[in-house]
Amino acid sequence: MKHILTVAGLMAFSIPFACQGLSPRVITISLLILLFSYIMLLPSLKTVIATLVDNPLLALLIMYIAASCLWAEQEQTSSMLMVLKFLAVSTFGLYFVTHYTAQDCIRLLVVTLSILSVLNLLAVVLVPSFAIHGGVEHTGLWKGISGHKNTLGTLSLLSFVSHVIYFFRGRRKTLHIGFILLNALLLIKCQSTTSLVLTSSLFAFILFILLFKRIGSVALRGFFISTSCLIALLGLVVAITYGDAIASEFGKTTTLTGRTEIWEGITGAIQSHYWFGHGYGSYWAARPIIYAGGTRFDLTSSHSGFRDLWIDVGLTGLLATITLVITTLLKFRIGKADMYTWLTAVVFFLFIVLNNITDSRFLNSLSIYWIIFMVIVIKVQERHRLAVADKTNLTALSTSPLH
Repeated sequence: MKHILTVAGLMAFSIPFACQGLSPRVITISLLILLFSYIMLLPSLKTVIATLVDNPLLALLIMYIAASCLWAEQEQTSSMLMVLKFLAVSTFGLYFVTHYTAQDCIRLLVVTLSILSVLNLLAVVLVPSFAIHGGVEHTGLWKGISGHKNTLGTLSLLSFVSHVIYFFRGRRKTLHIGFILLNALLLIKCQSTTSLVLTSSLFAFILFILLFKRIGSVALRGFFISTSCLIALLGLVVAITYGDAIASEFGKTTTLTGRTEIWEGITGAIQSHYWFGHGYGSYWAARPIIYAGGTRFDLTSSHSGFRDLWIDVGLTGLLATITLVITTLLKFRIGKADMYTWLTAVVFFLFIVLNNITDSRFLNSLSIYWIIFMVIVIKVQERHRLAVADKTNLTALSTSPLH
């Protein structure tokens, strides 16, 4: 029953209908999940406190984001409700990460993403008027139950890469092939350029890691790395040299579909609240309007998770997040033990980092992205601490005198 309720919680944080906005429905769901998390955490408060102590920067960031309601510009009640939602998500994340191993966390995330993939397809087939974009913008593109083609793209991306990794693990290959094909269909039909590019990049990264692990010779590994770096460098040179031509072939521009113009337009909002931001969610709640390049943009985000964060909680919060990202990446180790679990974790984490350069998939979006971020930061730190302790114990044993 606990697993079912956990997956239900993850599902709720992955569907706009259940986690976006401040409607009574969303607030009620947040309160129910907060209550469930609190009840589950109560018997293991020592473990929760130990986890927070072991991750002081993450704990401070959570408290800082919650405290930002004190200087938020929006109406106080709305600001408090935003913080309530954030605390519900973070508390659920703490429950999730303290009640499950890293392997189980990744497995349940993959199960949740797989269910979402099936539901998205069913929505398109059974309720096309709801699940396919109509009107002027994005007409005919799939959005499923995710509310937008780009959201569908990111969730399908995560499901796709996780099933690719699990396919190479060698169990239930037919099942994983089915989900790979399903998510490939969703990615193609939603036509999210960012998701398609990231899917290709992360797929190449997965193949690189798996091939590298299979090479036993040090010389061959060196050749493999140097060749891969050369190919990546050539690809970068081609992208820089022929960027305009490549973008035009896909009906895009080097403004990243207006993103660079939006980023220029929000510079004033960043500068006016440089260090501490406008308060979590406050700036976007007002639905700001900017004009850039002769075009009007009605904003709900900056199309960059890191810029969203800067506007919400200032450079202080942004630097804390970047520090967490860098330290977590440096602590990652993909060894032979549980290789596929940790490969999935690093791919998910790379997605969070890379996608939020040109898309808003962090705090100002579905809550599942923040949960994935929390889980990986905490589990990587936990594994790192155990590895350091083991190394210290081995060193102590090897240097202790014999009697």
